Amino acid sequence: MPGKPVRPPRPSWSGDGRIAGPADVRRLLRDVNAAGLSRDTTALATHLVQPAEDIGLAEADLARVLPAPPALAGLFPWPGGIRRGATVAAVGSTSLVIALLAEAMSTGSWAAVVGMPTFGALAAAEAGVPLEHLALIPEPGPDWPAVVSAAIDGVDIVVVTTPPTAADNVTRALINRARQKGTVLIPTSAWAGNDLAITLTSRTWSGLRQGHGRLRNQQTTLRAAGRGRAARPRTVTVAMPPHQAEWA
Repeated sequence: MPGKPVRPPRPSWSGDGRIAGPADVRRLLRDVNAAGLSRDTTALATHLVQPAEDIGLAEADLARVLPAPPALAGLFPWPGGIRRGATVAAVGSTSLVIALLAEAMSTGSWAAVVGMPTFGALAAAEAGVPLEHLALIPEPGPDWPAVVSAAIDGVDIVVVTTPPTAADNVTRALINRARQKGTVLIPTSAWAGNDLAITLTSRTWSGLRQGHGRLRNQQTTLRAAGRGRAARPRTVTVAMPPHQAEWA
């Protein structure tokens, strides 16, 4: 008696497609699950995704951190990087967002970028962001809170640019959901209640002499302040040549 036909495995999310709404986010979560089932269960493997209603996060999981760029380590109040479940605003610099993503995803994490139609995938790839683990949701539409919420349930890091009219009660609900799920939330503007806000405060160039020559070095100053252990402002200045201006 012939056995049942075996279905080929579904392809995992490749990062090639763009997401237009909650239905596409649900498709992404299914594909992340399929990819997770095909991986070895090592410490670096991506966890399987479940809806928020079906799973809670243990205290031990909340205590874990995702890696942060070494040059920016002094900005974070948590030893070892960015605490899972934290909301860390990255204000004034898309390259800062990319740098945070590249380091945080370096151990196999998945991420989504919501509401940033001009996000440069090529620049992100050059900075080390694994595009096969990145979902782009450039135009989430009026139902953007539901899209962000679904992304929080399904990936490890969510970057979001919200409409100017976003209400504080909506952003606070997303902060609470990210904290519950252990997802790092990175808004590109400071939200009421975020754990930490990193802001590009100044950028200076050197190298020109008497109006001639080339710009040889850049100094970028970033300031971080937030709640609790992050209440005391911290500042770092990163010096780099122009072609390595990651946080410009």
